[in-house]
Amino acid sequence: MTADALDIPGLLAQAILADRGLAALSPAACAQALELDSLTLCLLDHSGLELIWYDPEHHAEISFEDLQFTLGQGPTLDAARTGEPVLVPDLHTVPESRWPAFLQAIGRHHPRAVFALPLTLGAIRLGVLTGHRNSPGTLTRPQIQALFALAEGAVTIVTTPQGIHDMRADQPISLHRAVIHQATGALTVRLNLSIDQALIRLRAYAFTYNRSLHDVAKDVVQHGSSLDKPPTC
Repeated sequence: MTADALDIPGLLAQAILADRGLAALSPAACAQALELDSLTLCLLDHSGLELIWYDPEHHAEISFEDLQFTLGQGPTLDAARTGEPVLVPDLHTVPESRWPAFLQAIGRHHPRAVFALPLTLGAIRLGVLTGHRNSPGTLTRPQIQALFALAEGAVTIVTTPQGIHDMRADQPISLHRAVIHQATGALTVRLNLSIDQALIRLRAYAFTYNRSLHDVAKDVVQHGSSLDKPPTC
């Protein structure tokens, strides 16, 4: 373990002093300090979990979180629903009955171990911090303590005025799923659906044709698709 490992308090202190919300906290630096491969943070909104903090270089982990959002199953989703940590040292050993669609859909390029901690403020559930590792195995006690410290620090940051700014239209952190929200809104108008019904339609189409939710949403927004026909090759 390096001298800089687990220096989560130092990273959080720097971010809080910078007063720029989550934009001042590096996902890559935090993951390195925790000896994980990547970290993501999702906040709860009207459509579920909005991915707002992540390293854009880690495509597999982003895809992993998007897959959970599409299917409505997985460790991050469970942590959000229950308000309890979901620590999975090896996804290959999880019974298929726990997340049937999700476990069938994940590929070999996705993380092997996942550690999801709910972000809470009293009884209020704000979101989920999820750590990913490409190799199986449990976390050490210091790693668990540092991961919980990061979750608590993230709550502190997102509940400050500058942290709340992260979820606004002109925030420094782009909303990863903005195109999905746009597509959902477009379908409500075109098909006279509720927001919930439109999102279900998006998810069902993505799952049926084995496409990413982002690609389906782009078809709706950029090409005017109403998702009433199979995708063209």
